[in-house]
Amino acid sequence: MKNELIKTNYYEAVNGKWLENAVIPNDQPSMSAFLELHLGIEKMLLDLTSKWEKDQAGLNKNIKKFIKLYQMTKDFDKRNELGTRPFDLILKKISQLENLKDLEIAFKDFTLESIETPFGFSVMQDFMNSNNQVLYFGAERLFLPDTSYYKDEATKAQLIGLFTQTTTQLLNLYGFSKEETEKLINEALAFDALLVPVTKSSVEAADYVKMYNPLSKADVIKLTKNFNVMTSAEELVKQNVEQLIILNLDFINAFDSIINEENFGIIKSWMIVSNAKSFASELTDEIRAAGGAFGRALSGIKEAQSKDKFAFYQAYNRFSQVVGLYYGENYFGPKAKADVKKMVHEMIGVYNDRITSNSWLKEKTKEKAIKKLSTLSVHVGYPDELPPYYDQFEIGGYENGSDLIKEKLNMIKIVNELNFQKYNQAPNKNIWGMPASMVNAYYNPSNNQIVFPAAILQKPYYSLEQSPSENYGGIGAVMAHEISHAFDNNGAKFDENGSLSNWWTEEDLEAFNKKSKDMIALFDGVETGYGVCNGELTVSENIADSGGLRCALEASKKGGKHDDEEFFKNWASVWRQKSSLEYSQLLLRVDVHGPSILRANMQLSNMPEFQDFYHIKEEDQMYLAKDKMVSIW
Repeated sequence: MKNELIKTNYYEAVNGKWLENAVIPNDQPSMSAFLELHLGIEKMLLDLTSKWEKDQAGLNKNIKKFIKLYQMTKDFDKRNELGTRPFDLILKKISQLENLKDLEIAFKDFTLESIETPFGFSVMQDFMNSNNQVLYFGAERLFLPDTSYYKDEATKAQLIGLFTQTTTQLLNLYGFSKEETEKLINEALAFDALLVPVTKSSVEAADYVKMYNPLSKADVIKLTKNFNVMTSAEELVKQNVEQLIILNLDFINAFDSIINEENFGIIKSWMIVSNAKSFASELTDEIRAAGGAFGRALSGIKEAQSKDKFAFYQAYNRFSQVVGLYYGENYFGPKAKADVKKMVHEMIGVYNDRITSNSWLKEKTKEKAIKKLSTLSVHVGYPDELPPYYDQFEIGGYENGSDLIKEKLNMIKIVNELNFQKYNQAPNKNIWGMPASMVNAYYNPSNNQIVFPAAILQKPYYSLEQSPSENYGGIGAVMAHEISHAFDNNGAKFDENGSLSNWWTEEDLEAFNKKSKDMIALFDGVETGYGVCNGELTVSENIADSGGLRCALEASKKGGKHDDEEFFKNWASVWRQKSSLEYSQLLLRVDVHGPSILRANMQLSNMPEFQDFYHIKEEDQMYLAKDKMVSIW
């Protein structure tokens, strides 16, 4: 570590050598500590899949289904022989639509098969009562990643030009004529433009509590005269629906001005273009590569994934929790699991102490916060059960006249039917939102639950071979980060049962909101080398990073073998990342997480312990005056 850099750019002092030598894979937008772990697991799973393919003895029935699907996805000779014929099934369904009434009749089947429509439903936990699941309604996403791209005319023109170019190449491969392609793209973009004013920006969507907008059946019917939204809702859940939760009121208030007979032609073109893109990966190698060209260009990815890797992921993504459970059970030992669980509960204990000794909360609010903390459920390694749809999947195979689009439609329909059956039912809180083989972790506010999949429980985040201080600076801070989400600007609005409820005194809530604004100001407009940070977009993650780091440091000190430098260095090292310029700039617009360099540097500068340990002076770039520091948890 270069001593002269410690006070100037700690992130670079710790990661300089790595940043110099790291190579971004041609099929990725970046290289990072996360991705390094992911690539290691990817190789392991690819080798396992190859082994399973040769010898299926002793494998459970769902892994055997995964292998059968993989044998289909990797048969590119068969895919090329079939060409675009499998997509004819989708194209025919859309082409037969002549008006909105036809779409209304077909809507249930389209939804169950996830054929793209301009709006749709999903069953999720009720924010007001987390032990029930209700129906949410919203519009589809825009072609560009964020509304901000449409506001800058130069950027908009450049990206729409890129979208047009890549989509033209894709539709040509589908066999559309030049005239048909131009008409489809122009009309699809015309419909996309109608959605822009009624779509939330990434900043607006980051305040996800504002996406909870209940409307009565009568009010929905008044606003959606051109399309029977409520009948569609009731057909999907097979029961009476008295209320919808609207994700974006702007969309439903403008519904009839957008979804009408006059616009049906552009809606239909939008559906053809959207589905041509979403089903491209099930067709020939050339089409699947063309289908991802726009996304790769946005992220600065140099080339499409190799055929072999792509074929693996195409099957794995359908069976991720099945494969993930095998990984978790076989590659994550009981000793590590016990150690990690102990660390999590230790972290909860430290958080409890910090809330108890908190100087800005009243006792009434502290009691509620501690109650929420005490009911937090912890899941480590791998889940106790899997979603039920895997047992219902059946893979047809090419030999039985199937193809990858038929397989996709069949599996998606099973998943969607089961999801709509959950309406007005209590949720199963044992089901995880990600596989054990994913390098990640999360907090679910509706379940008041934190989940640490086995895949992240590796060096540099965690290792039995690392010192305790390194582990606290890595996985310890990640654990406390996830706990902190229970008390960030979104999570703090949910009670111990995972329901929306204001458990704060008025005075404490005002103080918390002021501190949240201070955190926004701390990060907002800070230069990263590829643009400035958006403090409002990243506030929830910055609050969680700050609370997590402070809590982990305290836990490490209590452990008795604490080393400040080991702790700070590992915190900085877990955020190492080398990205394409395009990807870095994209993340600044859409990612709720702060840029890696700021997660390392700004969070450490914001800690008096870091400033004191390295004797940071006012003239040093890593300096932050103590009265400017923001401490919430």
